[in-house]
Parts: sequence; C-alpha cells; structure tokens
Amino acid sequence: MNYKVISRKYRPQNFNEIIGQDHICTTLQNALKSGRIAHAYLFTGSRGIGKTSTARILAKTLNCLNPQDYNPCNVCQNCVEITNSRSLDVIEIDGASNRGIDQVRELRENVKYPPSNSKYRIFIIDEVHMLTREAFNALLKTLEEPPPHVVFIFATTEPLKVPPTIISRCQRYDFHRIPVREIVGQLKKIAESENLTVSDDILTLLAKKSEGAMRDAESLLEQVVSFSSENVNLNSVQKLLGLTDYEYYFTISNQVFEHDLNALIKSAEEVFNNGINISEFLIGLSEHFRNLLITAIVKSAADLDLPDSLKNHYQEEAQRWSVNDLMRLLKLVGEAQAGLKAAMNQRTHLEFALLRMGAMEKTVTIKSILQNIDTRRSGEMGQIKPVAQTMDFFSTKPVVPKTVPYPDSNVIKEKMADNYVPEKKSEPIPKSFDDLVTFEAIQAQWSTIILKLEESNLSLAEFLKVSKPMQLNGNVLDLGFTSEQDFARKNVAKRAPTIEQTLIGFFHKPIKIRCIQIASAAESADTVKKPLDEMTEKIVDMFDGEIIIT
Repeated sequence: MNYKVISRKYRPQNFNEIIGQDHICTTLQNALKSGRIAHAYLFTGSRGIGKTSTARILAKTLNCLNPQDYNPCNVCQNCVEITNSRSLDVIEIDGASNRGIDQVRELRENVKYPPSNSKYRIFIIDEVHMLTREAFNALLKTLEEPPPHVVFIFATTEPLKVPPTIISRCQRYDFHRIPVREIVGQLKKIAESENLTVSDDILTLLAKKSEGAMRDAESLLEQVVSFSSENVNLNSVQKLLGLTDYEYYFTISNQVFEHDLNALIKSAEEVFNNGINISEFLIGLSEHFRNLLITAIVKSAADLDLPDSLKNHYQEEAQRWSVNDLMRLLKLVGEAQAGLKAAMNQRTHLEFALLRMGAMEKTVTIKSILQNIDTRRSGEMGQIKPVAQTMDFFSTKPVVPKTVPYPDSNVIKEKMADNYVPEKKSEPIPKSFDDLVTFEAIQAQWSTIILKLEESNLSLAEFLKVSKPMQLNGNVLDLGFTSEQDFARKNVAKRAPTIEQTLIGFFHKPIKIRCIQIASAAESADTVKKPLDEMTEKIVDMFDGEIIIT
C-alpha cells in the first residue's frame, strides 16, 4: 500500500514546518545552538498540534550528521532512519500499551547501552500519563540521573495526570492550539499541492471544526475530498460534517429579535427533520451569538476568524443588538447545552430553548427603571386623589353622621318598584392640601405625634424618635435616618401605614411616609442619600429580573 493519508504525507520534517508553535521551536533551536541539551523534555497540549512531530524533529536534529541552521538535513542516514521509524537509537514507546512496571524495568536496562551509530540514545514516550504509578516510581531514579548519552522526550494530552515528581525532572513545553488563520494557510498549501479547488469559506469551516488541531483539519480535508471529488462545495461539506449554514443562524437570531415564536417552532422542526445533530447545532448557535457579542462590544468584526463576507454580515447585524441582550442569550444557549444530555426528548428541549430566547424581553437597566419611577412619582405628587365622601378629612370638627327622617312605607314600596336609587351629594373638596397642612405644622406637632403613637405601639414610637422630619412634598413626608440608624429606618418603612393613620388623626389628611437616608454628623450635613440598594432589590423582584452587570 503506497498511498499515504494527508496528515502523514504532509507531516512536518523540520522546525520551520511546524505550525503555530513558534515559541517552542525558537526555544529548542536556541538550546541546540548553545548546547544546553536537557536530559528530559515534557511536551503537553491537546491532540494533533505537533507534540510527537516536534519530538521526532528534535531527535533528528540531535543525531543529524549534517544539521542545517539547527534543523535536521533529512538526507543523512540517521535522519532517514528516524523518519522511517527504523532507527535503533530513537525508540518510540506508546505509553498506553506499555504502561506496566515490567516495561519500565526493561527500558531501564536498555538505557545502559550506548547508541550504536548516533550521538544520543533517545526515548520518545507518547501518552506518558497512561503509565501506572508503579511504573512512574520505577522511572524516577533513571530520569533524575540518566547516562549522558540518553534523552527522554515525553508527550501527553493530560499533564495533570503526570506525577509532580516526574514533571519536576523535565523541561516542560506547553503547546498551544493552532489559530484558525494558520490552519487555513496550511490547508491552502496542501490543496494546491493536491490540485484541489477548495474555497476559503470551506477551509475556514474545516479549521474551526478541527478546534485548533492541524491533524484533525487535514483529516477533515481528506474526508471532504473523498466525498466531493476534486470540486468541493460548501453544501456538501456541511452535509458531510453535519454542520449548519451561517445564514441559518442569522435567520434564527432574526426570529429571536422579532419575537416570532411561530417561526422559531418551524426552525426547530427543520433542524430535527434535516437530521442535524442538535448538540452541534447548539454549539454553532452559541458561536453565532458569541460572534455578535464580540462585534457589538468592539464595534468591529475584523478580529473574527471568518471570511470577509460573513464579517460584513456580522457588522450589520450586531448594530441592532444590545450587549446585555446577547449576554443573556448566550446564557440561555449554555443552559440548553448543559441540559441536552439529560433531556428525554431532544426535539422538545430544542423547541423550548428557542422559545425561551424568542420570548425574552429586551434588557432594561436599573438606572432607567429608577428614572421612570422618579418621573411618575413627581407627576403623581402634583395630583390630588379623590377623597372618600363618607369622611371629612379636612374638618377640625368631629364627623357627625347626618340624620334622615324615616319615610312612609308606601313611599318606600313605590320607589323600590321603580328601581329608584337616591342620588348622593358630594362634599366640596378644598382646592389645596398645602393650604391646610404645612411642614412647619408637622414639625411643631412631631413630639406629640410620637407620644400618641406610644399608647398603641411603643416599639414603633422608639424607632420614630431617632428620625428627623426633612420635608413635605405634596402629601409625602420625608423622614431622615443616618446610616447608623438603618435598622430603625427599615422598621419604620415596614410599618409606615400605622404612622400614616396616626397623622390622619392629627391633621385629617392622608399623609404618606417615605424613609430616606441622610448623612451623619461626621459626614456632610447637607448630603441626603436614597436607599438605592433596597429599591433595587424591590425592582428586581417586581419585574422578576436579573442583574447582569454589577
């Protein structure tokens, strides 16, 4: 079998061909240049990003007979043997299948022998985290004091499973996920070499699907080429990979913006009927809202790893969204992803998730609500509510019920037969409350009011003693409390109706109580602060809302 898959055919053979790991390549080449060769290296990172390839290149450079700028020549006998996995001095071990203590003991015996025709005897152990605890313990002594001709290179995707005693004896190099742009560039080179016609949109899609792994991207490219022959189109790629077109996500977000619940139900049905993986769909939807959020925050889509046509679309779409709304939508998508595995019916779960997004109201800030409340409150203060006709609040005289002579029984019968209802005459209402009750009058009577309140509610009167009447706005009396008197303020606010009834007895007028916070003597005496924290809590509870940014 002469055919080689793309990932093996285009495997890096020197440091310059390694994609996205410049920080590691530069460090290793400088170490080679200065002769600072460590006896043990630990390469960590996710799958398919070049750990094993870098280990082989390092091994070839160390044993190369004719290195070129601290790169292997790939021509000499040692380089060719290492490339073809035939070298006796470079031993590659799979940690998953050679994980026991017996294999490690055998390795310790082999370490004693010098290289046959190379400078170093190199042991590359892949997936080293799979070794057992006993195997690691057996390796410790050899790893700490190896012979001068031995170099260990460990590679792992899970460094947390490697014992700290092993890590401390190695030079650790953390490999990064490869950026989308660099993966796209490498895929372009491969496509040109293979005489393939692949658009940038497809290559970007493959790069994003690979999640930063070059090997995965190359495998996806080969899979797509096998499916679509030489001319690869976007629809076939999406069908093969089970992905959803970006335009479909734009349609979903527009339906959410318009609160079109009927259209969202139909969209969920299309996802299910077209055989689209719901988990993949939610991942794509999350990425879509994330792109909108980033664009809305930075006011530009230039940093997105997307084709220019999509960047322009995101730029236009993000202008009508608020940052807070997009943050809430991302939260809803995340909740849908988290609950998908436990859902008994994934279709219903998806429909419910989309309906929650569509039914979500626009985000309203606490500041705007407070301003609206203040505006309404100031407008209501200038209005006088109708007074009950059965009680005269404005007379200083006690209210005496009017006596009406008892009518003749015949008259009663006659009026009942005619469904007659006697008309009630309304009492005249004074033109203004302020003409009858002033703030000065309240101040003058304040101690008497407290004494009156003590007869029925001693504890409330005690709390009221620490207060200070501040001003009278319409029929609203402001009582001031310092920050040290916050407990008294809250108790007075809770039992304000009791105080209001007492005030009616004195002034024969409905007076509302509002408790405010004032500056203490140590602070500025003229500063008055409203208890915004308490008001904020009430507003959040009233509207069943949530605070996104504090």
